[in-house]
Amino acid sequence: MRNFLMFVLLLPLVTYANSNANDLREFKIVGESRFEYYFWDVYDAKLSSPTGQYEFGQHPSQLSLTYLRDFAAKDIVKATNEQWEYLGKKELMGKYDDALIALWPDIKEGETLTFITDINGKGTFFHDDKKLGGLDDITFADNFLAIWLSPDTSEPVMRNQLIGKSK
Repeated sequence: MRNFLMFVLLLPLVTYANSNANDLREFKIVGESRFEYYFWDVYDAKLSSPTGQYEFGQHPSQLSLTYLRDFAAKDIVKATNEQWEYLGKKELMGKYDDALIALWPDIKEGETLTFITDINGKGTFFHDDKKLGGLDDITFADNFLAIWLSPDTSEPVMRNQLIGKSK
């Protein structure tokens, strides 16, 4: 009887957790783009949202990068800092280095790094289907996504493709 009672009490929590997992699978693609550096294909990017539409700062959202080359985590962190510098967010440079190095693995060609935000804007990283974790800084998600989605990004054509403004 006690096990049955525990089951009945926990069922709503399990159902809630499963419904949230299903919500993530039900994201609709907003847009896709390929990032190229000179003649190298670097990664394919895909932005998704529950509605298939996106406005900067909207949550939940999902950004997936499928790498087309091998990259060390430290190089991805370095590129992140370079993009924050480009965006004029110099106060972020180096701020998250240790946390990101601890979260991100070295990436091999064909692997995907995904960043999913919840309704409150808190983000979680995934490597392929494995949950890596997130940062306990509510400003991180929008600052990280700004690299691709800010109107001031270094890659405006890619941004427009990701947000569905051009195909």
